[in-house]
Amino acid sequence: MKNGRRNDLRFICYGVLMFGLLVFFLIIVFAYLAILHFTFWGLKKLPVKEKSNFPAVSVVIAAHNEAQRIGPTLSSLEKLDYPEEKYEIILVDDASTDDTAKCIEAYCRKHANWRMLHTPRSDEFVSGKKRALREGIRAASGEIIFTTDADCVVPPKWLRFMTAYFEPDVNMVLGYSPLKRFKGFINTILQFDNLFSAIVAAAPTVYGFPLTSVGRNLAYRKQTYQALGGYDALKNYRSGDDVFLTERFRQKGKGRIVFCAHPETFVETLPPKGFKQFWNQQIRKNSKTLRKGWAATLFSLAAFLIYTYLWLFPLFAPQFLGIWIAVIALKLILEFAILTLAARIFRRTFLLPYFPLFQILYPFYITFFTVLGLGQFYQWEK
Repeated sequence: MKNGRRNDLRFICYGVLMFGLLVFFLIIVFAYLAILHFTFWGLKKLPVKEKSNFPAVSVVIAAHNEAQRIGPTLSSLEKLDYPEEKYEIILVDDASTDDTAKCIEAYCRKHANWRMLHTPRSDEFVSGKKRALREGIRAASGEIIFTTDADCVVPPKWLRFMTAYFEPDVNMVLGYSPLKRFKGFINTILQFDNLFSAIVAAAPTVYGFPLTSVGRNLAYRKQTYQALGGYDALKNYRSGDDVFLTERFRQKGKGRIVFCAHPETFVETLPPKGFKQFWNQQIRKNSKTLRKGWAATLFSLAAFLIYTYLWLFPLFAPQFLGIWIAVIALKLILEFAILTLAARIFRRTFLLPYFPLFQILYPFYITFFTVLGLGQFYQWEK
């Protein structure tokens, strides 16, 4: 009799547990469907603007030992299609020990609106790049600050179309920075990761919650930057000259942050050279996960929990395998729709054949590097 009661109790407990797992699974599913819904419509609603009022602009670039890579960047800056009296180029040699300064000087001699600054080694900032950018912005005379990296190629109409997004209530404009395309599996992985990052950066801006940005293609009002303390307020951060500044603009700035998806503003950058640089870059990028502010942190943790629970659910509740298969199929279809839309917006349609494979692999890829990134074992540049 007692054994029968025990078996009944175990059966009831098991039933309650399975019911709880199913309910939690359905909550996770609906939460993820909501994320997909807002992501899709966020991308669909990205604003398109082309008419600029040509405000005064300062392009600030920090360069540390970039002699081998800065040439294409400087050449592309020469081709900018913007009134010459309305913009200046400020190149900051950040304590380089190679011929970076000589490369910059050669171009500065040819252009009256180009300047070079030097920043010596200093322990004032944890990150030398932030200190170099601070000095460049201090010397800037433009109303709008543009930043990119010393290994990027900017398009001719970059300034013209990015400034078109600076309506009176806009303080910052985020841009897209695609990777240069090469053959090879690692480049394909990086292209997919870059596209995913663009989706995460672009879609939330429509709802007023920017989660991330890239310093390779970023513009903001100098007045707001100064009012928020600039990079002095971020001097103890090892990385994140882009995302942490964007988060500060979101939290304390009174204006909007928008995303520019105009194809003639895409700033192309080089992928990492070799596996070691690829490894270091991914760890450095993902080290910022828990320091991007509550909105980005909540999104990252929610995505991690959702992916983990979705994939582990059939191990704990195999009797619901049919439901799980249906949910995963729906997930893959909806994700493919979003990725296809994003690939068209960001001109990455060559990735379409790889989407089914990377939809399965990417959650494990991003989880792996996020865990490693929390240790923050990296250097900004060697």
